[in-house]
Amino acid sequence: MNAYGGAGKAPVVLLVDDDAVVRFMAREALEDAGFTVVETDDGARALEMLAEVRPGVVMLDIVMPGMDGFATCTAIRASAVGAHVPVVMMTGLDDDESINRAFEAGATTFITKPLNLAILVHRLRYIVRTQGIEDELRESQARLAQAQRMARLGHWQWDLASDLMHCSEGLSEMVGLGDGEHEVAHADFLALIDDADRPRVAAALRGTVEERKAHSIEYAVARPDGSRLVIVQEGSAVVGDTGSVERVVGIAQDITERRTAEDRIRSLANFDAVTGLPNRTFLLEILTQTLEAGRRYGRESAILVLDIDHFKRINDTLGHGAGDAVLQHVAQRLVRCVRGSDRVFGSEDGRAGSVADLGAGNAVSRLGGDEFVVVLGEVRRAEDSAAAARRIAEALAAPIVVGTTEVRITASIGISVFPVDGSDAESLLKNADAAMLHAKEQGRDCSRFYTASLNERAVKRFSLETNLRKALEADEFIVYYQPKIDIPSGRPSGMEALIRWRRADGTIVPPVEFIPVAEETGLIVPIGDWVLRKACAQAVAWAIRGLGPLKLSVNLSAAQFRQPRLVAGIAEILSKTAMAPEFLDLELTEGMLVEDSANSIDILNELNGLGVGVAIDDFGTGYSSLSYLKRFRLDALKIDRSFVRDLVTDADDGAIVKATIALAHSLRLQVIAEGVETEAQLQVLSELGCDEAQGYLFSPPLPAQAFEDWLIARRRPAPLLATARS
Repeated sequence: MNAYGGAGKAPVVLLVDDDAVVRFMAREALEDAGFTVVETDDGARALEMLAEVRPGVVMLDIVMPGMDGFATCTAIRASAVGAHVPVVMMTGLDDDESINRAFEAGATTFITKPLNLAILVHRLRYIVRTQGIEDELRESQARLAQAQRMARLGHWQWDLASDLMHCSEGLSEMVGLGDGEHEVAHADFLALIDDADRPRVAAALRGTVEERKAHSIEYAVARPDGSRLVIVQEGSAVVGDTGSVERVVGIAQDITERRTAEDRIRSLANFDAVTGLPNRTFLLEILTQTLEAGRRYGRESAILVLDIDHFKRINDTLGHGAGDAVLQHVAQRLVRCVRGSDRVFGSEDGRAGSVADLGAGNAVSRLGGDEFVVVLGEVRRAEDSAAAARRIAEALAAPIVVGTTEVRITASIGISVFPVDGSDAESLLKNADAAMLHAKEQGRDCSRFYTASLNERAVKRFSLETNLRKALEADEFIVYYQPKIDIPSGRPSGMEALIRWRRADGTIVPPVEFIPVAEETGLIVPIGDWVLRKACAQAVAWAIRGLGPLKLSVNLSAAQFRQPRLVAGIAEILSKTAMAPEFLDLELTEGMLVEDSANSIDILNELNGLGVGVAIDDFGTGYSSLSYLKRFRLDALKIDRSFVRDLVTDADDGAIVKATIALAHSLRLQVIAEGVETEAQLQVLSELGCDEAQGYLFSPPLPAQAFEDWLIARRRPAPLLATARS
């Protein structure tokens, strides 16, 4: 066990007396009783032996030469080893003064000389047993204190008679009273609690006394070192013999870490990590409460869904870090737009707003990506929400500086109004989103209200997307071909492959309907690959039959152009279909090239190395920058039909076409005119030196068999393929 015996170990007695006879007699009696005795005749020597012997009991004579018993006992108590060791003083002095001095020096008990050995043995046995129990109690208390420290737990007692709060060591440390236990006045203890929480804690304590009901309450404490703790306190009343409450006792626990973790979890669950705004989950709660208040008080509310125009371009060109910075700026500007008398929800880090900003029922949220929602809790009329949309558009128009780059953005905004456009949160959000998509279709950088027709379009769009996926699997797509004519000779020089969707019931879905959906869903990539593969195989078949030479033009979508394996995929299709690369032209838009010019240059160089031609489609309607024409490796320009349409009657269009042809030829590029429908248009194009023409004057887009019949009427044998030539 320890120095007190147990588990086969005899209790150790350190016997200190300058009388050898006393030591001999005491040792004999104690050893016969099972004690182990270590003896010395000097107090100073006893102190030296203390740490080595670690006695269970010290027997100490008072009167000794040199260091007497009083001084020795005092020194024992001051040492780390002897602080709790029982000390039995032996004295022949039975006066009160000597006895008092012995206890003041720290003696546990005393025994008079001459020693009654039988009483001595029994007394030491009793002391050993008692001390063992006390030591176990101290160890238990130490373990409890350690456990409380680990659990950040403390206990307290409020004595009503003295009005003192007794705080344990753990609680004292928590509230900043210092080490060890402390007693402070009740009012002084309350003064340690944050001002905002102090009245609640005082009321809880009073309630426990008056109603004799236990309480549990949380409060914050600002410690002297500046740290802030959150403490949960529980307490109950103790009733005395008289039937009245004598004191209130309880425990207190530091739950700062737990509360911080809970707040963090709540933040992750309810707030967007990038902007600090409420996410969709929290927004639905906010919106539901707003709508309930609107129903109760007969108020109208408005939902604004806004999407940043061309945001992907920012991520692709500047990186996602810059994109996040732009989103944060947008969040801050949206918050400022609805701040003041408005209601703004934000996470506790204050990146966008703060719960302290709560006002009249408005909210700003980020749904994800570049899509945000503004809730206007009360609008007097629908026009108010339109004014808010204009205010938001103006706020977003100011340039955003990210690093050393200045970014300018616009947004497409959709508006739905409660209760006209929906009675619940999900319906209003869905309808505002439909209105936002309509705003994008109307040219972006604008706002649109929801209408019932938009919902019909949304349903139709969803159905279209579903059927589009099935169409790819069911092979419902077909390729049409529109001829290109060499203007000087009037003969076919090539054809453009154009996709059509013919459903199982025979109805044709116009490309203008399904191509945008395919682009947004990503289906344009497999559809585009299918068109290229199908058209190349068809061109090879015609070449083998002697219908040529004809160049095949195929449009590439932006999504296809960004594919990492674009060039490798094209090379694979050419190889599998035996198509000679010099007879394939890929048509791109200007916007696709300038969106990421560095990457575009690399891709065009790879295509050039493959032997494939590249043409700019719809030239004149996009960036039309002379610099990119010089930097990019191109083969042809296609003049957009909008310039060809009024070529004969509009001098400005004529000048644009003339300048474009001259510019292209100076850069050694072929020029193809789209949308040629009249002989007069063709005549002007011929006079201006245009190389090729395409349009209904020659033929509309035709299915493969009809296009073949058209070609046969203008048969001109010549090889199209490297394999055909061989």
